[in-house]
Amino acid sequence: MKVRHLTAVAAVVAVATAACSSSDPDEADSGPQTLTVWYMDGSLSDDTAAAVKKQFEADHKDVTVKYQVQTWDNIGEKLTTAMSSKSSPDVVEIGNTQVAQYASVGALADLTDSVGDFDNSDSWLPGLAEPGQWEDATFAIPFYAGDRTVIYRTDMFDKAGVEVPTSWDEFIALGEPLSKAHAGDKKFMPLYLPGQEWYTLASLVWDEGGDLAAQSGDSWEGTLSTPEAQAGMQRYQEMYDALSKAPADIDEATPQQFEVMAQGSTAMMIGLAWEKGSVETTNTELADKLGVFALPSKSAGQPAPPFVGGSDLAVPAASDAQQLGTEFVQLVASTEIQTLLAEGGAIPNSAALADVASDNEVLQVQIAAAETGQVTPVTPGWAAVETAPNPIKDMMTKVLTGTPIPDAAAEADKLITDRMAG
Repeated sequence: MKVRHLTAVAAVVAVATAACSSSDPDEADSGPQTLTVWYMDGSLSDDTAAAVKKQFEADHKDVTVKYQVQTWDNIGEKLTTAMSSKSSPDVVEIGNTQVAQYASVGALADLTDSVGDFDNSDSWLPGLAEPGQWEDATFAIPFYAGDRTVIYRTDMFDKAGVEVPTSWDEFIALGEPLSKAHAGDKKFMPLYLPGQEWYTLASLVWDEGGDLAAQSGDSWEGTLSTPEAQAGMQRYQEMYDALSKAPADIDEATPQQFEVMAQGSTAMMIGLAWEKGSVETTNTELADKLGVFALPSKSAGQPAPPFVGGSDLAVPAASDAQQLGTEFVQLVASTEIQTLLAEGGAIPNSAALADVASDNEVLQVQIAAAETGQVTPVTPGWAAVETAPNPIKDMMTKVLTGTPIPDAAAEADKLITDRMAG
């Protein structure tokens, strides 16, 4: 699963508000109807999509579900245009970091009164549920999640005589024995960690009790200068210096880190489940040589809180079938369908479903970590922070190439504050 972050959405309040007057629940069941559902490529397998469609149409006899599969590229512009038109889709998948952009301008229907009707709503993953809320109301429902774990070469660990670490100190200490055991490979590195992997930095900052930004009155301010955030950056630098030889001025996608690991000279990378599969597809000789474990916390025996990426489902305010749309979302969020998603490798939306697909090692590690996971600040202004050049990435490169952490963090905080204000 690849999560993309979008630029700020254009205001669509007028159209959305006008459309709300036509979304009478009684009208939703009057005569034949088509329910248009947008979901992202790869979110639902063909079998799961077919099962949802069959079940929903059986429960709603004059309704036909029409799927329109989208891609993450330019989805922001597509959603803005579609939800501003008279032919708005009735259900949309939205990245969990995007919801605030649309909820804040009135583009999504308020689902607050329906939350109690959803399966497992009292145990939804915070990293999905909290971004679905805006000003104490719920505008999007958790769909599924993904987080990063350490993907490692079991054969390289065996050769070095090391085991999966259960503490931060044990993790850092892997560098010496792994490097010694593979000294004959000049390209070897214990961990492929590029300098700008800011999702991992966020995990360490949260583990220290810090955050990337915080609300101050009606505005937001960067908080990378706090002692907690600086401690997280210091740990990132420690990890980079002890384990990695990757460039300090690139992120995990340039080049794709799974391509680096597939070359055979890397013992670990911090990545998503799909990246493990991509390593195995790219280099089939590694298919039975990869394992996973959670990035250790500073508290031994605990995972560092990962960034929980993923998707929510929402009903556009411009839809003329809001009740039907809500019922469709309720079906997708049900235990039955969430179990199907988990069997396909996605993290289900609730901690209550932690035992599903119990034979899937990757999924179980991710589920356990996701229960403590967090997400970027829930505010429309955050999208501007991630627009290139990302000040967090720039700060990381500066620190790793010699700039003192307080100086680099102060500069990044100013840029974050200015961008969120704008």
